[in-house]
Amino acid sequence: MEGKSRPATVLTHLTLITVVLLSSSSCARVGVGHTRGDGAVYHEEALVHALLDEYVKEARPVQLSSQAVNVSISFSFVRIEDLIESTDTFSATVYIAQTWKDPRLRWNVSDFGGVQQITLPKEKVWTPDIVLYNVAVQGTPEPRYEDTVIVLFDGSLIWVPMMTIYSTCPMDLRNFPYDTQVCTMVFGSWKYSSKDMSVTFVSSNEKEVDVNLSDDDSSYPIHEHPQWDLLDNKAKAKISQKTYPCCSDVYTLISITCRMQRKPQFYRYLTVGPAAVTGLLVPAIFLLPARMKEKTTFGLLLFLCLALMMSILENAIPFNHGSLPHIASFYLGTMILTCFSIFLSIIVTNISATGARRRPLPAWLRTLFLGRLGLRRLLCVGDYFPVDNLYSSALRSDDTFLLEHPQNGDASSGPSTPTEWHLKEMLRCIRFIMGKMAADDSYHNVNQEWEELARVIDRCLFFVFFGFYIFTAVSLLL
Repeated sequence: MEGKSRPATVLTHLTLITVVLLSSSSCARVGVGHTRGDGAVYHEEALVHALLDEYVKEARPVQLSSQAVNVSISFSFVRIEDLIESTDTFSATVYIAQTWKDPRLRWNVSDFGGVQQITLPKEKVWTPDIVLYNVAVQGTPEPRYEDTVIVLFDGSLIWVPMMTIYSTCPMDLRNFPYDTQVCTMVFGSWKYSSKDMSVTFVSSNEKEVDVNLSDDDSSYPIHEHPQWDLLDNKAKAKISQKTYPCCSDVYTLISITCRMQRKPQFYRYLTVGPAAVTGLLVPAIFLLPARMKEKTTFGLLLFLCLALMMSILENAIPFNHGSLPHIASFYLGTMILTCFSIFLSIIVTNISATGARRRPLPAWLRTLFLGRLGLRRLLCVGDYFPVDNLYSSALRSDDTFLLEHPQNGDASSGPSTPTEWHLKEMLRCIRFIMGKMAADDSYHNVNQEWEELARVIDRCLFFVFFGFYIFTAVSLLL
C-alpha cells in the first residue's frame, strides 16, 4: 500500500505546487498593476479611464437641456502678420483662451491619489466652436498648440489654442502713406445660439473690454510689424447679439477691432519725396529763356519721370483698389500741369518769335506788360529800355543841315565841280548805310519787345503754376 500511495502523494504535491505558483503569479500581476511606476501616474491613468469610459463629446456639458454652457474667453495678440491692400485681407496670430465647466469631468481628489488636474486631447472632450466669421479667401485659420485641454478636478476646462487668422478688412487708401486702417475680426459659434452657449469675457462681465498688446501686459514678447503700428497698443473686444432671418434664435458675436497706422518712413522717401521734387520742377520750365528749344525737352523729361514714378507707386500699392490715394491724384495732377506747361511754352516761344515777322507790338500789350505800371513791375522782371535809334537821329540832323545850308545854284542842275560831286556821292552812301543801320535797330527793338513780352508772360505763368503746385501739394500730400 505504501508503494502504491507514494506516486499519488507525489502527484498531489505537484498539484499543490502548481496551484500555489499559479495563484502567486496571479497575485504578482495584480500587485504590478497597483505598484507600477509612480503611483501618481497610475492614479492619473485610472482617472482618465474613469472620466472617459462613458463620455460623449458631442453632448453639451450641461445637466439640463434648457441650460446654457457658460464660456469665458479672452484674446491675446502675438503678432500682426500682414495687411494686404490688393485683397483687403488682415492676418494675425492670436491666442484665444477659453474656459468652461463640464460636470462630467469632476472627481474627488482623495480618490485618485491627490491628482488635481490632467491634460486631455481636444478630440476627447467637448470644446466650444468659436470660429471666425469674416474669414478671407487667402486661407482658413491655421491652428497651433490646440491639441490639448487642461481639466481641473472641479470640472473646469482651460483651452488656449494659438492660430493664425485671415479676415477681411476693407481698407481706405486715400491718405496713403499716412493712412490709418480699422480692421474688425468677428468670432462666434457656428452651431450654438445664445440659449445653448453664452459667451463672456474672462476678466470682466462687461460687453466691451480692451485687449492689451504691450510687452508689459504679456508673458511673451510682442513682435512688431515692419509696416504697421497698433494705435494705443490695444484693441477693442466687444460682445453683441445678432439675429438672422433664417433662425429665431439669438447668436453671440465677439468683435475685435484693431486700429493700425502705417509707418510712413519708407514710403515718404519712395513716393512722397520724389513726387514733391518733380512737381516743383514743373513751374521751373517758365524760368528758362523763351527762345530755348530745351524748354519742350525739359517738359517731356518731366513727363517721363512722372510716368516712371507712377509705375513705382503701382508696385507699392495696387491701383485696382476701390479708393484712389491722394498721392496718385497728385501724380495725375502733376502730369496734367506738365502737359499744360509744355503747351504754353510752345505758345510763348511763338510769341517771342513774332518780331521776326516784323510785326510791331500793339500799344495796349506794350502798356499792359511792358509799361512802368504794367505787369513787368508787378512781377519784378526788371526795367526795359528800347535801344535808341541813333542812326535815325543822325539822318534827321543831316537833312536839317542840308535844308539850312543849300548848295550854290540849282540842285537839279547837278554838281558844278568834281569835288562837290564826290561829296554828294559820299553823303548818299553814308545816308544809305545809316538807314540800313537804323532799320536794323528798329528790327532789333521790335524783336526785343516781343521777347520781353514773352519773358513777362513766362514769369506770370511761373507764379501761376507755382501756385497750382502749392495748392495740389498741400491738399493731396499733407
